[in-house]
Amino acid sequence: MPGLGTLMVNALLGRDYYVVQGLTLIFAVSTVLITLMVDLLTAFIDPRVRL
Repeated sequence: MPGLGTLMVNALLGRDYYVVQGLTLIFAVSTVLITLMVDLLTAFIDPRVRL
């Protein structure tokens, strides 16, 4: 996602902590969802597949 790094740096430098908290929450939720999807795919499609 282009521009997210710049947005994060500008929010930190401008002390706009609500933006930083929101972006951190988005990154955390997306990481959990991606991990869950990979686990579900490996469990139900082919358990022999390991990433």
